[in-house]
Amino acid sequence: MKKSLVLLLCLVMVASAFLAGCSPKEDSTVTETTAAGEATTAAGEATTEPSGTLIVGITEASGNFNPLYYSSSYDGYVVNMVFEGLVKRNFDGEYEGSVADSWEYSEDGKSITFHLKQDQVFSDGQPLTAQDVVFTYLVLADPSYTGRYSSAVKDMVGYDEYYAGESDTFGGVEALDDYTVRFNFKEALRVNFENCTYAILPQHYYGKDFTPGNTASVEAITTDAMGSGPYVISQFKEKELVYLERNPLYVGEGYMIKEVILKFVDQTTDIVELTSGGVDLLAGVIDPKKISEARNSGFTLNQYNRSGYGYIKTNCEYGPTADAKVRQALYYAFNVKEFVNSYYYDADTDQVLAVTQYHPFSQISWAIDDNLVNSMIQYDFDLDKAKSLLDEAGWKVGASGFREKDGQVLELKIAAMPDHDILATLIPMWERDWGQGLNIKLTVAYLEFNTILDYVIYNSDANVENWSLFFLATSITTPDPHTLYTSFHSDYIGSGMDNTSRYSNPEVDRLLDEGKAIMDIEEAKPVYQQVAKILNEDAVMMPVYANIYFDVYAPKLVDFKTSSLYDWVAALKDAKIVE
Repeated sequence: MKKSLVLLLCLVMVASAFLAGCSPKEDSTVTETTAAGEATTAAGEATTEPSGTLIVGITEASGNFNPLYYSSSYDGYVVNMVFEGLVKRNFDGEYEGSVADSWEYSEDGKSITFHLKQDQVFSDGQPLTAQDVVFTYLVLADPSYTGRYSSAVKDMVGYDEYYAGESDTFGGVEALDDYTVRFNFKEALRVNFENCTYAILPQHYYGKDFTPGNTASVEAITTDAMGSGPYVISQFKEKELVYLERNPLYVGEGYMIKEVILKFVDQTTDIVELTSGGVDLLAGVIDPKKISEARNSGFTLNQYNRSGYGYIKTNCEYGPTADAKVRQALYYAFNVKEFVNSYYYDADTDQVLAVTQYHPFSQISWAIDDNLVNSMIQYDFDLDKAKSLLDEAGWKVGASGFREKDGQVLELKIAAMPDHDILATLIPMWERDWGQGLNIKLTVAYLEFNTILDYVIYNSDANVENWSLFFLATSITTPDPHTLYTSFHSDYIGSGMDNTSRYSNPEVDRLLDEGKAIMDIEEAKPVYQQVAKILNEDAVMMPVYANIYFDVYAPKLVDFKTSSLYDWVAALKDAKIVE
Protein backbone atom coordinates (compact mmCIF):
# COMPACT_ATOMS: atom_id res chain seq x y z
CA MET A 1 0.00 0.00 0.00
CA LYS A 2 2.96 2.28 0.21
CA LYS A 3 2.62 3.00 -3.39
CA SER A 4 3.22 6.16 -4.64
CA LEU A 5 2.99 6.69 -7.81
CA VAL A 6 3.56 4.44 -5.93
CA LEU A 7 2.34 4.85 -7.74
CA LEU A 8 1.89 5.04 -7.65
CA LEU A 9 0.97 5.07 -9.16
CA CYS A 10 -1.56 5.49 -6.49
CA LEU A 11 -3.65 7.43 -9.34
CA VAL A 12 -5.98 10.14 -8.17
CA MET A 13 -6.92 11.51 -11.48
CA VAL A 14 -10.43 12.75 -11.15
CA ALA A 15 -10.69 14.26 -7.72
CA SER A 16 -7.39 15.90 -8.49
CA ALA A 17 -5.30 17.90 -6.16
CA PHE A 18 -2.11 19.62 -5.74
CA LEU A 19 0.18 21.57 -3.68
CA ALA A 20 1.50 25.03 -3.85
CA GLY A 21 4.13 27.52 -3.09
CA CYS A 22 1.50 29.78 -1.64
CA SER A 23 0.61 30.68 1.91
CA PRO A 24 0.54 27.44 3.92
CA LYS A 25 3.68 25.81 5.21
CA GLU A 26 4.57 22.30 4.15
CA ASP A 27 2.85 19.57 6.13
CA SER A 28 0.65 22.12 7.90
CA THR A 29 -3.05 21.83 8.55
CA VAL A 30 -4.98 25.08 8.76
CA THR A 31 -8.50 24.97 10.08
CA GLU A 32 -10.42 28.01 8.93
CA THR A 33 -13.68 27.13 10.62
CA THR A 34 -13.53 25.30 13.89
CA ALA A 35 -15.90 22.95 15.62
CA ALA A 36 -15.07 21.02 18.73
CA GLY A 37 -16.89 18.27 20.52
CA GLU A 38 -17.00 14.69 21.57
CA ALA A 39 -19.34 11.85 20.75
CA THR A 40 -21.95 11.68 23.50
CA THR A 41 -24.84 9.58 24.66
CA ALA A 42 -28.38 10.94 24.82
CA ALA A 43 -27.72 11.78 28.47
CA GLY A 44 -24.76 13.90 27.43
CA GLU A 45 -22.09 11.57 28.82
CA ALA A 46 -19.00 10.70 26.80
CA THR A 47 -19.10 7.30 25.14
CA THR A 48 -16.29 5.07 23.96
CA GLU A 49 -18.51 3.11 21.58
CA PRO A 50 -18.22 3.91 17.86
CA SER A 51 -21.15 5.99 16.67
CA GLY A 52 -22.32 8.10 13.77
CA THR A 53 -22.14 7.87 9.99
CA LEU A 54 -19.68 9.68 7.74
CA ILE A 55 -20.55 10.01 4.05
CA VAL A 56 -17.52 10.75 1.89
CA GLY A 57 -17.89 11.89 -1.70
CA ILE A 58 -15.47 10.26 -4.16
CA THR A 59 -15.45 9.92 -7.92
CA GLU A 60 -15.71 6.13 -8.17
CA ALA A 61 -14.15 2.96 -6.82
CA SER A 62 -13.68 0.03 -9.19
CA GLY A 63 -14.20 -2.62 -6.53
CA ASN A 64 -10.66 -3.95 -6.59
CA PHE A 65 -9.94 -3.87 -2.87
CA ASN A 66 -7.08 -6.35 -2.98
CA PRO A 67 -3.95 -4.67 -1.50
CA LEU A 68 -1.63 -6.51 -3.87
CA TYR A 69 -3.51 -5.64 -7.05
CA TYR A 70 -5.39 -2.34 -6.75
CA SER A 71 -4.36 0.78 -8.70
CA SER A 72 -6.96 3.49 -8.15
CA SER A 73 -6.51 5.82 -5.19
CA TYR A 74 -10.23 5.50 -4.56
CA ASP A 75 -9.90 1.73 -4.19
CA GLY A 76 -6.90 2.51 -2.01
CA TYR A 77 -9.13 4.38 0.46
CA VAL A 78 -11.03 1.15 1.07
CA VAL A 79 -7.85 -0.91 1.24
CA ASN A 80 -6.42 1.41 3.89
CA MET A 81 -9.55 1.10 6.03
CA VAL A 82 -9.77 -2.68 5.81
CA PHE A 83 -6.10 -3.69 6.03
CA GLU A 84 -3.05 -2.94 8.15
CA GLY A 85 0.68 -3.21 7.63
CA LEU A 86 3.43 -3.74 10.16
CA VAL A 87 3.88 0.02 10.49
CA LYS A 88 2.12 3.22 9.40
CA ARG A 89 2.85 6.92 9.18
CA ASN A 90 1.61 9.33 11.84
CA PHE A 91 0.44 12.93 11.36
CA ASP A 92 4.04 14.14 11.22
CA GLY A 93 4.88 11.65 8.48
CA GLU A 94 7.00 9.43 10.76
CA TYR A 95 6.67 5.66 10.97
CA GLU A 96 5.14 4.11 14.07
CA GLY A 97 4.03 0.60 14.92
CA SER A 98 0.73 -0.78 13.67
CA VAL A 99 0.65 -4.60 13.61
CA ALA A 100 4.25 -4.53 14.88
CA ASP A 101 5.14 -2.90 18.18
CA SER A 102 8.93 -2.83 17.66
CA TRP A 103 11.67 -3.63 15.16
CA GLU A 104 15.44 -3.67 14.86
CA TYR A 105 18.13 -3.86 12.19
CA SER A 106 20.91 -6.43 12.03
CA GLU A 107 24.48 -5.16 12.48
CA ASP A 108 25.15 -5.30 8.74
CA GLY A 109 21.86 -3.50 7.97
CA LYS A 110 20.72 -6.25 5.62
CA SER A 111 17.97 -7.66 7.83
CA ILE A 112 15.06 -6.04 9.68
CA THR A 113 13.23 -7.99 12.38
CA PHE A 114 9.69 -7.02 13.43
CA HIS A 115 7.98 -8.09 16.63
CA LEU A 116 4.22 -8.39 16.16
CA LYS A 117 1.56 -7.54 18.69
CA GLN A 118 0.03 -10.77 19.92
CA ASP A 119 -3.59 -9.63 20.16
CA GLN A 120 -4.12 -8.81 16.47
CA VAL A 121 -6.92 -10.68 14.68
CA PHE A 122 -8.50 -10.53 11.26
CA SER A 123 -12.14 -9.54 10.96
CA ASP A 124 -13.21 -13.22 11.07
CA GLY A 125 -11.51 -13.66 14.44
CA GLN A 126 -8.49 -15.63 13.25
CA PRO A 127 -5.16 -14.45 14.72
CA LEU A 128 -2.72 -12.43 12.63
CA THR A 129 0.71 -14.06 12.78
CA ALA A 130 4.11 -13.90 11.15
CA GLN A 131 2.99 -16.62 8.74
CA ASP A 132 0.46 -14.17 7.24
CA VAL A 133 3.25 -11.67 6.63
CA VAL A 134 5.35 -14.36 4.94
CA PHE A 135 2.39 -15.38 2.76
CA THR A 136 1.76 -11.80 1.61
CA TYR A 137 5.32 -11.40 0.39
CA LEU A 138 5.40 -14.90 -1.08
CA VAL A 139 2.58 -13.83 -3.42
CA LEU A 140 4.52 -10.70 -4.41
CA ALA A 141 7.58 -12.86 -5.19
CA ASP A 142 5.70 -15.47 -7.20
CA PRO A 143 6.59 -15.72 -10.92
CA SER A 144 2.87 -15.63 -11.77
CA TYR A 145 2.19 -12.42 -9.83
CA THR A 146 0.70 -9.81 -12.21
CA GLY A 147 0.24 -6.82 -9.90
CA ARG A 148 2.16 -3.56 -9.59
CA TYR A 149 4.02 -4.12 -6.35
CA SER A 150 6.71 -6.69 -7.09
CA SER A 151 9.36 -4.02 -6.49
CA ALA A 152 8.85 -4.71 -2.78
CA VAL A 153 10.59 -8.09 -3.03
CA LYS A 154 13.11 -7.74 -5.84
CA ASP A 155 15.90 -6.65 -3.49
CA MET A 156 15.28 -9.51 -1.05
CA VAL A 157 17.43 -12.58 -0.53
CA GLY A 158 16.41 -15.50 -2.72
CA TYR A 159 14.01 -13.57 -4.95
CA ASP A 160 15.94 -14.10 -8.20
CA GLU A 161 16.27 -17.85 -7.64
CA TYR A 162 12.63 -18.25 -6.57
CA TYR A 163 11.29 -16.20 -9.46
CA ALA A 164 13.40 -18.14 -11.97
CA GLY A 165 12.20 -21.49 -10.62
CA GLU A 166 15.68 -22.44 -9.43
CA SER A 167 14.54 -22.71 -5.80
CA ASP A 168 11.36 -23.88 -4.10
CA THR A 169 11.78 -21.47 -1.21
CA PHE A 170 11.84 -17.71 -0.91
CA GLY A 171 14.20 -16.59 1.84
CA GLY A 172 13.39 -12.90 1.74
CA VAL A 173 10.82 -13.06 4.55
CA GLU A 174 11.04 -15.55 7.42
CA ALA A 175 8.73 -16.33 10.34
CA LEU A 176 11.09 -16.84 13.28
CA ASP A 177 8.10 -17.73 15.45
CA ASP A 178 4.38 -16.89 15.40
CA TYR A 179 4.97 -13.26 16.26
CA THR A 180 8.44 -12.50 14.92
CA VAL A 181 9.18 -11.94 11.24
CA ARG A 182 12.50 -11.11 9.61
CA PHE A 183 13.09 -9.46 6.23
CA ASN A 184 16.39 -10.34 4.56
CA PHE A 185 17.84 -8.11 1.84
CA LYS A 186 20.72 -8.62 -0.57
CA GLU A 187 22.15 -5.22 0.34
CA ALA A 188 21.68 -2.62 3.03
CA LEU A 189 19.58 -0.23 0.96
CA ARG A 190 17.96 3.03 2.03
CA VAL A 191 14.64 1.86 0.64
CA ASN A 192 14.47 -1.51 2.41
CA PHE A 193 12.28 -0.38 5.31
CA GLU A 194 9.63 1.02 2.97
CA ASN A 195 9.38 -2.42 1.38
CA CYS A 196 8.38 -3.96 4.71
CA THR A 197 5.25 -1.87 5.04
CA TYR A 198 2.72 -3.53 2.72
CA ALA A 199 -0.76 -4.51 3.88
CA ILE A 200 -0.97 -7.99 5.41
CA LEU A 201 -3.29 -10.59 3.88
CA PRO A 202 -4.75 -13.47 5.96
CA GLN A 203 -3.24 -16.66 4.57
CA HIS A 204 -6.21 -18.80 5.59
CA TYR A 205 -8.53 -16.66 3.44
CA TYR A 206 -6.51 -15.46 0.45
CA GLY A 207 -4.28 -18.51 0.36
CA LYS A 208 -6.79 -21.32 0.68
CA ASP A 209 -6.52 -22.12 -3.06
CA PHE A 210 -3.04 -20.72 -3.61
CA THR A 211 -0.21 -22.85 -4.92
CA PRO A 212 3.26 -21.54 -5.83
CA GLY A 213 3.30 -20.60 -9.49
CA ASN A 214 -0.40 -19.78 -9.59
CA THR A 215 -1.55 -16.58 -7.90
CA ALA A 216 -4.83 -16.39 -9.83
CA SER A 217 -6.91 -17.38 -6.82
CA VAL A 218 -5.41 -14.56 -4.75
CA GLU A 219 -5.96 -12.02 -7.51
CA ALA A 220 -9.58 -13.12 -7.92
CA ILE A 221 -10.57 -11.90 -4.44
CA THR A 222 -11.39 -8.25 -4.97
CA THR A 223 -14.59 -6.88 -3.43
CA ASP A 224 -14.81 -9.53 -0.69
CA ALA A 225 -11.77 -8.17 1.12
CA MET A 226 -10.73 -9.28 4.59
CA GLY A 227 -8.08 -7.66 6.76
CA SER A 228 -7.31 -6.69 10.34
CA GLY A 229 -8.05 -2.99 9.94
CA PRO A 230 -10.65 -0.84 11.68
CA TYR A 231 -13.40 -1.34 9.08
CA VAL A 232 -15.07 -4.14 7.16
CA ILE A 233 -16.87 -3.88 3.82
CA SER A 234 -20.59 -4.34 4.30
CA GLN A 235 -21.67 -3.53 0.75
CA PHE A 236 -20.24 -2.50 -2.61
CA LYS A 237 -22.64 -1.16 -5.21
CA GLU A 238 -21.02 -0.65 -8.58
CA LYS A 239 -21.38 2.95 -9.81
CA GLU A 240 -22.97 3.93 -6.48
CA LEU A 241 -21.15 3.41 -3.18
CA VAL A 242 -18.99 1.43 -0.80
CA TYR A 243 -20.49 0.93 2.67
CA LEU A 244 -18.08 0.10 5.51
CA GLU A 245 -18.78 -0.64 9.16
CA ARG A 246 -16.52 -0.49 12.19
CA ASN A 247 -14.78 -3.84 12.67
CA PRO A 248 -15.99 -5.08 16.08
CA LEU A 249 -12.85 -7.21 16.44
CA TYR A 250 -10.40 -4.38 15.77
CA VAL A 251 -8.01 -4.11 18.70
CA GLY A 252 -6.23 -0.87 17.84
CA GLU A 253 -6.90 2.57 19.24
CA GLY A 254 -9.42 5.09 17.96
CA TYR A 255 -11.71 4.91 14.91
CA MET A 256 -14.84 5.97 16.76
CA ILE A 257 -17.01 6.52 13.68
CA LYS A 258 -19.33 3.55 13.29
CA GLU A 259 -20.14 3.72 9.58
CA VAL A 260 -18.30 5.17 6.59
CA ILE A 261 -20.03 5.41 3.22
CA LEU A 262 -18.04 6.25 0.10
CA LYS A 263 -20.66 7.78 -2.19
CA PHE A 264 -19.79 8.15 -5.85
CA VAL A 265 -20.45 11.73 -6.93
CA ASP A 266 -19.81 13.59 -10.16
CA GLN A 267 -17.21 16.35 -10.15
CA THR A 268 -19.75 18.75 -11.59
CA THR A 269 -22.12 18.28 -8.65
CA ASP A 270 -19.93 17.22 -5.73
CA ILE A 271 -20.02 20.64 -4.04
CA VAL A 272 -23.83 20.63 -4.31
CA GLU A 273 -23.83 17.22 -2.63
CA LEU A 274 -21.79 18.69 0.21
CA THR A 275 -23.74 21.90 0.75
CA SER A 276 -27.09 20.07 0.50
CA GLY A 277 -26.07 17.42 3.03
CA GLY A 278 -25.74 14.55 0.54
CA VAL A 279 -22.15 14.00 1.68
CA ASP A 280 -20.25 15.11 4.77
CA LEU A 281 -16.70 15.22 3.40
CA LEU A 282 -14.96 16.01 0.13
CA ALA A 283 -11.25 15.26 0.37
CA GLY A 284 -8.65 16.89 -1.83
CA VAL A 285 -10.81 19.64 -3.31
CA ILE A 286 -8.80 21.88 -5.63
CA ASP A 287 -11.32 24.09 -7.42
CA PRO A 288 -11.18 27.60 -5.87
CA LYS A 289 -14.87 28.18 -6.65
CA LYS A 290 -15.88 25.08 -4.73
CA ILE A 291 -13.55 25.98 -1.88
CA SER A 292 -15.09 29.45 -1.69
CA GLU A 293 -18.62 28.06 -1.70
CA ALA A 294 -17.81 25.60 1.07
CA ARG A 295 -16.10 28.31 3.12
CA ASN A 296 -18.99 30.71 2.73
CA SER A 297 -21.49 27.98 3.62
CA GLY A 298 -19.89 27.37 7.02
CA PHE A 299 -18.03 24.16 6.27
CA THR A 300 -14.69 23.35 7.86
CA LEU A 301 -11.55 23.38 5.72
CA ASN A 302 -8.20 21.68 6.27
CA GLN A 303 -5.52 22.83 3.83
CA TYR A 304 -2.03 21.47 3.22
CA ASN A 305 0.48 21.00 0.45
CA ARG A 306 -0.41 17.95 -1.53
CA SER A 307 2.20 15.22 -1.87
CA GLY A 308 1.58 14.72 -5.55
CA TYR A 309 0.56 16.55 -8.69
CA GLY A 310 -1.45 16.39 -11.90
CA TYR A 311 0.50 15.37 -14.96
CA ILE A 312 0.44 14.38 -18.62
CA LYS A 313 2.33 11.33 -19.77
CA THR A 314 3.15 10.61 -23.39
CA ASN A 315 3.57 7.28 -25.13
CA CYS A 316 7.36 6.92 -25.47
CA GLU A 317 7.16 3.57 -27.25
CA TYR A 318 4.68 3.99 -30.09
CA GLY A 319 3.52 6.69 -32.48
CA PRO A 320 4.77 10.25 -32.98
CA THR A 321 5.32 10.84 -29.25
CA ALA A 322 8.04 8.17 -29.28
CA ASP A 323 10.23 10.98 -30.70
CA ALA A 324 11.63 13.26 -27.98
CA LYS A 325 11.47 16.27 -30.31
CA VAL A 326 7.72 15.80 -30.73
CA ARG A 327 7.29 15.54 -26.97
CA GLN A 328 9.36 18.69 -26.44
CA ALA A 329 7.31 20.53 -29.06
CA LEU A 330 4.09 19.60 -27.28
CA TYR A 331 5.54 20.83 -24.00
CA TYR A 332 6.56 24.21 -25.47
CA ALA A 333 3.10 24.56 -27.03
CA PHE A 334 1.26 23.77 -23.79
CA ASN A 335 0.67 26.97 -21.83
CA VAL A 336 0.87 25.39 -18.38
CA LYS A 337 1.22 28.70 -16.57
CA GLU A 338 -1.89 30.08 -18.27
CA PHE A 339 -3.85 27.07 -17.05
CA VAL A 340 -2.57 27.18 -13.46
CA ASN A 341 -2.96 30.93 -13.06
CA SER A 342 -6.52 30.77 -14.37
CA TYR A 343 -7.93 27.52 -13.00
CA TYR A 344 -6.42 27.86 -9.53
CA TYR A 345 -7.04 31.53 -8.90
CA ASP A 346 -8.92 32.07 -5.64
CA ALA A 347 -10.71 35.42 -5.78
CA ASP A 348 -11.50 35.29 -2.04
CA THR A 349 -7.82 35.36 -1.08
CA ASP A 350 -6.36 36.79 -4.32
CA GLN A 351 -4.02 33.79 -4.49
CA VAL A 352 -3.24 31.07 -6.99
CA LEU A 353 -3.69 27.78 -5.14
CA ALA A 354 -1.16 25.85 -7.21
CA VAL A 355 2.23 26.25 -8.84
CA THR A 356 3.90 24.93 -11.95
CA GLN A 357 6.84 22.59 -11.67
CA TYR A 358 9.08 20.85 -14.16
CA HIS A 359 10.49 18.03 -12.03
CA PRO A 360 8.81 14.68 -11.17
CA PHE A 361 9.02 14.93 -7.36
CA SER A 362 6.40 15.44 -4.71
CA GLN A 363 6.60 18.94 -3.23
CA ILE A 364 7.56 17.43 0.12
CA SER A 365 10.44 15.43 -1.37
CA TRP A 366 13.91 15.90 0.06
CA ALA A 367 15.26 15.79 -3.50
CA ILE A 368 14.10 19.36 -4.12
CA ASP A 369 16.42 22.34 -3.71
CA ASP A 370 17.33 25.49 -5.64
CA ASN A 371 19.92 23.59 -7.66
CA LEU A 372 17.23 21.24 -8.96
CA VAL A 373 14.69 23.95 -9.71
CA ASN A 374 17.24 26.11 -11.53
CA SER A 375 18.48 23.20 -13.65
CA MET A 376 15.07 22.37 -15.11
CA ILE A 377 14.11 23.47 -18.62
CA GLN A 378 11.12 25.73 -17.97
CA TYR A 379 9.28 25.04 -21.27
CA ASP A 380 7.73 28.51 -21.31
CA PHE A 381 5.01 28.79 -23.92
CA ASP A 382 6.64 29.24 -27.33
CA LEU A 383 4.74 28.19 -30.45
CA ASP A 384 7.59 29.17 -32.76
CA LYS A 385 9.99 26.94 -30.83
CA ALA A 386 7.48 24.10 -30.98
CA LYS A 387 7.03 24.49 -34.75
CA SER A 388 10.80 24.48 -35.26
CA LEU A 389 11.16 21.23 -33.27
CA LEU A 390 8.46 19.54 -35.32
CA ASP A 391 10.13 20.70 -38.53
CA GLU A 392 13.43 19.23 -37.31
CA ALA A 393 11.67 15.96 -36.56
CA GLY A 394 10.40 15.86 -40.16
CA TRP A 395 6.77 16.73 -39.47
CA LYS A 396 5.87 19.43 -42.02
CA VAL A 397 2.47 20.93 -42.85
CA GLY A 398 1.12 19.05 -45.86
CA ALA A 399 -1.75 19.28 -48.32
CA SER A 400 -4.14 17.91 -45.71
CA GLY A 401 -3.58 20.99 -43.58
CA PHE A 402 -2.01 18.82 -40.88
CA ARG A 403 1.64 18.05 -40.29
CA GLU A 404 2.77 14.97 -42.17
CA LYS A 405 5.83 12.75 -42.37
CA ASP A 406 6.40 9.98 -44.89
CA GLY A 407 2.79 10.32 -45.97
CA GLN A 408 1.42 9.92 -42.46
CA VAL A 409 -0.55 12.61 -40.63
CA LEU A 410 0.68 13.66 -37.20
CA GLU A 411 -2.21 12.50 -35.01
CA LEU A 412 -2.41 12.66 -31.22
CA LYS A 413 -4.76 10.16 -29.61
CA ILE A 414 -5.78 11.68 -26.29
CA ALA A 415 -7.26 9.39 -23.63
CA ALA A 416 -9.56 11.59 -21.57
CA MET A 417 -12.35 11.30 -19.03
CA PRO A 418 -15.79 12.83 -19.63
CA ASP A 419 -17.23 15.44 -17.26
CA HIS A 420 -13.83 16.21 -15.78
CA ASP A 421 -13.27 19.76 -14.56
CA ILE A 422 -9.61 20.01 -15.46
CA LEU A 423 -9.84 18.25 -18.81
CA ALA A 424 -12.78 20.47 -19.74
CA THR A 425 -10.28 23.34 -19.53
CA LEU A 426 -7.20 21.58 -20.91
CA ILE A 427 -8.69 20.06 -24.05
CA PRO A 428 -9.83 23.40 -25.55
CA MET A 429 -6.32 24.74 -24.86
CA TRP A 430 -4.78 21.78 -26.68
CA GLU A 431 -7.21 22.17 -29.58
CA ARG A 432 -6.21 25.85 -29.84
CA ASP A 433 -2.44 25.47 -29.51
CA TRP A 434 -1.64 21.91 -30.61
CA GLY A 435 -4.44 21.62 -33.14
CA GLN A 436 -4.74 25.07 -34.68
CA GLY A 437 -1.36 26.42 -33.61
CA LEU A 438 0.78 23.44 -34.64
CA ASN A 439 -1.52 21.85 -37.27
CA ILE A 440 -1.71 18.55 -35.39
CA LYS A 441 -4.74 16.28 -35.74
CA LEU A 442 -6.24 15.67 -32.29
CA THR A 443 -8.46 12.68 -31.63
CA VAL A 444 -10.01 12.71 -28.16
CA ALA A 445 -11.34 9.39 -26.83
CA TYR A 446 -13.58 9.92 -23.79
CA LEU A 447 -13.14 6.90 -21.56
CA GLU A 448 -14.27 6.01 -18.06
CA PHE A 449 -11.62 6.30 -15.38
CA ASN A 450 -11.20 2.54 -14.97
CA THR A 451 -10.95 2.11 -18.74
CA ILE A 452 -8.06 4.56 -18.84
CA LEU A 453 -6.34 2.57 -16.08
CA ASP A 454 -6.84 -0.51 -18.23
CA TYR A 455 -5.28 1.31 -21.21
CA VAL A 456 -2.16 2.46 -19.41
CA ILE A 457 -1.72 -0.06 -16.57
CA TYR A 458 -3.74 -3.26 -16.36
CA ASN A 459 -3.77 -4.20 -20.05
CA SER A 460 -1.25 -1.72 -21.41
CA ASP A 461 0.55 -4.13 -23.74
CA ALA A 462 -2.60 -4.71 -25.77
CA ASN A 463 -3.49 -1.00 -25.84
CA VAL A 464 -0.12 0.55 -26.62
CA GLU A 465 -1.25 1.65 -30.10
CA ASN A 466 -4.49 3.22 -28.86
CA TRP A 467 -3.16 6.33 -27.13
CA SER A 468 -0.58 9.09 -27.46
CA LEU A 469 -1.05 10.87 -24.14
CA PHE A 470 -3.24 10.95 -21.05
CA PHE A 471 -3.83 13.16 -18.04
CA LEU A 472 -3.89 11.75 -14.52
CA ALA A 473 -2.95 12.88 -11.05
CA THR A 474 -0.92 11.03 -8.45
CA SER A 475 -0.60 10.97 -4.70
CA ILE A 476 2.84 10.08 -3.35
CA THR A 477 3.03 8.52 0.10
CA THR A 478 6.67 9.21 0.92
CA PRO A 479 9.19 12.06 0.66
CA ASP A 480 11.73 9.60 -0.76
CA PRO A 481 12.24 10.12 -4.53
CA HIS A 482 12.72 6.38 -4.94
CA THR A 483 9.08 6.41 -6.07
CA LEU A 484 10.49 7.26 -9.51
CA TYR A 485 11.90 3.75 -9.74
CA THR A 486 8.81 1.87 -10.86
CA SER A 487 7.50 4.85 -12.84
CA PHE A 488 10.53 5.23 -15.12
CA HIS A 489 12.76 2.14 -14.83
CA SER A 490 12.52 -0.02 -17.94
CA ASP A 491 11.98 -3.14 -15.81
CA TYR A 492 8.46 -1.84 -15.16
CA ILE A 493 7.21 -1.53 -18.74
CA GLY A 494 4.26 -3.80 -19.48
CA SER A 495 0.78 -4.78 -18.42
CA GLY A 496 0.21 -4.33 -14.71
CA MET A 497 3.37 -2.24 -14.36
CA ASP A 498 3.89 1.38 -13.31
CA ASN A 499 6.02 2.67 -16.20
CA THR A 500 2.92 3.94 -17.96
CA SER A 501 4.89 6.15 -20.36
CA ARG A 502 6.76 3.02 -21.49
CA TYR A 503 10.00 4.99 -21.26
CA SER A 504 13.31 3.17 -21.57
CA ASN A 505 16.67 4.81 -20.94
CA PRO A 506 19.69 2.77 -19.75
CA GLU A 507 21.21 5.82 -18.04
CA VAL A 508 18.03 6.46 -16.05
CA ASP A 509 17.93 2.77 -15.10
CA ARG A 510 21.53 2.96 -13.90
CA LEU A 511 20.94 6.10 -11.84
CA LEU A 512 17.79 4.71 -10.23
CA ASP A 513 19.64 1.53 -9.30
CA GLU A 514 22.48 3.61 -7.88
CA GLY A 515 20.19 5.96 -5.98
CA LYS A 516 18.36 3.34 -3.94
CA ALA A 517 21.64 1.99 -2.58
CA ILE A 518 22.79 5.33 -1.11
CA MET A 519 21.93 5.53 2.58
CA ASP A 520 22.68 9.22 3.12
CA ILE A 521 19.96 11.36 1.55
CA GLU A 522 22.33 14.26 0.88
CA GLU A 523 24.54 11.92 -1.14
CA ALA A 524 21.51 10.43 -2.89
CA LYS A 525 19.98 13.79 -3.76
CA PRO A 526 22.23 14.67 -6.77
CA VAL A 527 21.63 11.21 -8.25
CA TYR A 528 17.87 11.73 -8.27
CA GLN A 529 18.31 15.27 -9.51
CA GLN A 530 20.23 13.91 -12.49
CA VAL A 531 17.31 11.54 -13.19
CA ALA A 532 14.93 14.50 -13.04
CA LYS A 533 17.09 16.47 -15.45
CA ILE A 534 17.08 13.65 -18.02
CA LEU A 535 13.32 13.16 -17.73
CA ASN A 536 12.84 16.90 -18.11
CA GLU A 537 15.05 17.11 -21.20
CA ASP A 538 13.33 14.11 -22.75
CA ALA A 539 9.88 15.58 -21.92
CA VAL A 540 8.75 12.15 -20.76
CA MET A 541 5.99 13.71 -18.72
CA MET A 542 4.59 17.18 -18.22
CA PRO A 543 3.66 18.06 -14.62
CA VAL A 544 0.62 20.32 -14.99
CA TYR A 545 0.16 21.62 -11.48
CA ALA A 546 1.27 21.11 -7.90
CA ASN A 547 -1.42 22.35 -5.62
CA ILE A 548 -2.88 22.85 -2.20
CA TYR A 549 -5.31 20.21 -1.04
CA PHE A 550 -8.47 21.27 0.75
CA ASP A 551 -10.45 18.75 2.76
CA VAL A 552 -13.88 20.34 3.24
CA TYR A 553 -16.37 18.82 5.64
CA ALA A 554 -19.44 19.34 7.79
CA PRO A 555 -19.00 20.75 11.31
CA LYS A 556 -20.33 17.50 12.79
CA LEU A 557 -16.97 15.89 11.94
CA VAL A 558 -14.55 16.91 14.70
CA ASP A 559 -10.96 16.12 15.73
CA PHE A 560 -10.22 15.56 12.05
CA LYS A 561 -6.63 16.48 11.21
CA THR A 562 -5.00 15.84 7.85
CA SER A 563 -1.58 16.64 6.38
CA SER A 564 0.56 15.89 3.33
CA LEU A 565 1.28 12.28 4.33
CA TYR A 566 -1.74 11.77 6.59
CA ASP A 567 -4.89 11.64 4.50
CA TRP A 568 -8.54 11.54 5.53
CA VAL A 569 -8.49 7.76 6.01
CA ALA A 570 -5.59 8.00 8.46
CA ALA A 571 -7.31 10.95 10.18
CA LEU A 572 -10.33 8.76 10.99
CA LYS A 573 -8.30 7.37 13.89
CA ASP A 574 -9.02 10.43 16.04
CA ALA A 575 -12.12 11.80 14.30
CA LYS A 576 -15.62 11.72 15.79
CA ILE A 577 -19.16 12.54 14.70
CA VAL A 578 -21.11 14.99 16.84
CA GLU A 579 -24.77 15.30 15.83
